[in-house]
Amino acid sequence: MLKHLHMTARQWKIVLKWALYSLLFLVTLVAQDVILAKHPIFGIKLTVVPLLIVCVCIREGPESGGVFALITSVICCYSGADYGNVSVALLPVCSILAAVFCRRVLTLRFLSTLLCCLLVLLIHETVILGLKVLLTPISPKNLFTVVLPRVGLSLPALLIQYPLAKTIHKTGGSHDL
Repeated sequence: MLKHLHMTARQWKIVLKWALYSLLFLVTLVAQDVILAKHPIFGIKLTVVPLLIVCVCIREGPESGGVFALITSVICCYSGADYGNVSVALLPVCSILAAVFCRRVLTLRFLSTLLCCLLVLLIHETVILGLKVLLTPISPKNLFTVVLPRVGLSLPALLIQYPLAKTIHKTGGSHDL
């Protein structure tokens, strides 16, 4: 059955591109959940996986990037992320909106990607903090003591993720088969 599988060179490049994106996602997830969780910076655990999801969604467009965002947010949920079930709904929607905003209003540059990642990460962390305030006895003042420092300390990871995502995007070409 497999000997009838004929793929063109362009289709193999697309498969390679998504395999590299998946590998980058898994490395980022392991780095966040194993390394950065054990060694918080100034007592703050960093959130770098949503940055990668938004970056890939912006690079690949809202259609393919949205599918990537949905699949990776489900994997994050099953990996035991903090309020991961909220991320399954929130991250794909915010990533798709950021990709549309970045492609229609801004240009595909680093600073526009940084701005969109900042907005998505602020929304993501604020919604999670809001749920924690509703479900547990946590003060809403944690917005300034937890969310803003977490977002500020997580954004420099985009300096590594953006060039890698840009290089992977150039590797694969168009996503249309």
